[in-house]
Amino acid sequence: MQKKLFFTFAIIISIIFSFSVCFAAEDVLKDAANTVRDAVNNTEDAVEGAMQNAGNAVEGAMNTAGDAMQDSMNKSENTMENAGNAIENTGNTIENDMNNATSRNTNDDTYTATRTGTNGNATFMGMNSTAWTWLILGIAAIAIIAVVWYYTTKINSENNHSTRD
Repeated sequence: MQKKLFFTFAIIISIIFSFSVCFAAEDVLKDAANTVRDAVNNTEDAVEGAMQNAGNAVEGAMNTAGDAMQDSMNKSENTMENAGNAIENTGNTIENDMNNATSRNTNDDTYTATRTGTNGNATFMGMNSTAWTWLILGIAAIAIIAVVWYYTTKINSENNHSTRD
């Protein structure tokens, strides 16, 4: 294992030292300076173009948004005006209907209202609704008392049988 590691490091070191670059050479420094200068200029141009495009896009969006807002406000105004007219027409219709209804009732004395509810004389099997209500409540009370009595006697019976065992 150590031989493999040693051999790998030896190859890596020989590759690193097999190439030589002299950074002190005049052409390399000029080329590097020109490359950096060109990169800065290109970045500056790209940023300037992006900002100009963004400004144009924002200006266009603002114009479009302004037109859309104006259009939306006009449509809202028309909608509100139509709603107001509809409410006013509804009010006029209700007022006319009320006038017609009151003028009909005051001018026509033949209208009579008859009572549609029960007068307490209606019966089922000879008993009115109050008697039926009391009968049902009485039966329910008797059933509740019977259930309580049944469970009480059952518990007492179970207790008596368990003490004998």
